[in-house]
Amino acid sequence: MSIRTDCISFGNIKLQFMKNRWIIFILPVLVSTFACTRYRDITYVRGIGQSISDSLIQTTYSIYKVQPFDVLYIRVMSTLDPKADEVFNQSSQTNALSGGMNIMGTFYFSGYPINEQGFIKMPLLGELYVAGLTLKEIEELVRQRTREYVPDAEVKVRLLSFKVTLLGEIGSGQHTILADRANLLEVIAMGGDIQKTGNKHNVLILRTTPQGMRSYRVDLTDKNIIRSPLFYVQPNDIIYIEPTRAAALRISLSELSLFISSVTAITSMYFLIKTLSK
Repeated sequence: MSIRTDCISFGNIKLQFMKNRWIIFILPVLVSTFACTRYRDITYVRGIGQSISDSLIQTTYSIYKVQPFDVLYIRVMSTLDPKADEVFNQSSQTNALSGGMNIMGTFYFSGYPINEQGFIKMPLLGELYVAGLTLKEIEELVRQRTREYVPDAEVKVRLLSFKVTLLGEIGSGQHTILADRANLLEVIAMGGDIQKTGNKHNVLILRTTPQGMRSYRVDLTDKNIIRSPLFYVQPNDIIYIEPTRAAALRISLSELSLFISSVTAITSMYFLIKTLSK
């Protein structure tokens, strides 16, 4: 009789398991949902280049106007007056150009910082108001003032403080741009690309303006971002890559698999104990 009871008990276990066989079908769905990353979520500028209209894209670039606390590199050159280099150019800048020193570190301390009121102070020329001007406009201003002393003076102006900060689901850090301009894709490449846990659809850009800090949101998977004026970064931009919802919940595939296995084991144990206790 006892043997028969055992058989009935295990039969009941089988019956209970069959009643809950939905677990067998839902587990693969859960795993595939969390394991598969959608194509549209990982592809930059999706769909670009698939039509003739995309072969040439007009971009919009806003020329940067310098602000207080920017640092400028200014070089005055003259063929008629060799002493102009000694008067207007700091020697450490010349040494840095020749490769004798760390360029960016030396430039930062030997460049011309724009003070809070928007002025720079140059040898012989005194204070010049430059806030709100482009680099070309500053070149012209310094050239006009310098030619009062050196008739053939030529001027070169560069922005030394062109830096961009990356935060979030990317190689975080501050990156210096050694070019007149750079776009979002170039800056992201400098950070080592966005991680799989990063949300490319809702990237936050914090931009410093004379009025204060402005915030923008861009979708890097949308090909129209290339036409946007936000496609090109500006000095002192902060770019934050927020995590996806799955990453925010700290659920990885391995953790999910462990969770499902644990739930399955507990469920089976529950029905086994429940059946044997009858």
